[in-house]
Amino acid sequence: MVTENKPWTVNEFLHFVFMTVLSGGMIGICATSSLYANAVIEGGKLIGAVLFSLGIFVILQYEMKLFTGLVSTIPSMKKRNLWKLPTCFIGNAIGVFIVYLLVSATPLGKTVILYGKVLVDTKFAVENWWVSAVSSGVLCGVLITLSVLSVNHAHKKGLSANVGVIFPIIVFAFCGFDHSVANMFYFYCASEFSLRVIAYVLLTILGNVIGGVLLPVVINLKDSDEL
Repeated sequence: MVTENKPWTVNEFLHFVFMTVLSGGMIGICATSSLYANAVIEGGKLIGAVLFSLGIFVILQYEMKLFTGLVSTIPSMKKRNLWKLPTCFIGNAIGVFIVYLLVSATPLGKTVILYGKVLVDTKFAVENWWVSAVSSGVLCGVLITLSVLSVNHAHKKGLSANVGVIFPIIVFAFCGFDHSVANMFYFYCASEFSLRVIAYVLLTILGNVIGGVLLPVVINLKDSDEL
């Protein structure tokens, strides 16, 4: 088992990378189901949000490595482990791309890709989209961290961890807040790899990080005050 003070072996590193790719694949499946629900069902936005939440549930259940979940550990992360963050995002993006390729070869691929393009156009149609990317990313980051931390904190209040995991995801997906990894699927659908796309990805990552560390920082401050 990897510890903070023990160097990683090659197998442990490869396992980490593999779990990042798997996690990205799950996000790709989440994005696919959400887009398809929105495209073919009237009022499918809520159904799509519920379907998206089930993917995050699986990621947490099997301890896959998702960038927006890993962000919540930044306040307690050792500097020598910061490499996990870019590595995780790259692995997630690869997993998302693999699912995109698989979906594009299925009968529902045309519908999903078309709706993904529409979603990307909608993001850039917003006035001051760069501000929207950060703001939306912050809100998503907060909700993702609430979901991740529910695994360890829900039982302290006699609550179901499953409810704590799923509901924040439904809220962020229903509201359309920007999730940096899920956005990669939409940009793959749009087949656009321009400077504005790179900027949007980086701004969303920034927002996810800011929103993702807020609650852990507050919890750490509370714990420090109680010492």
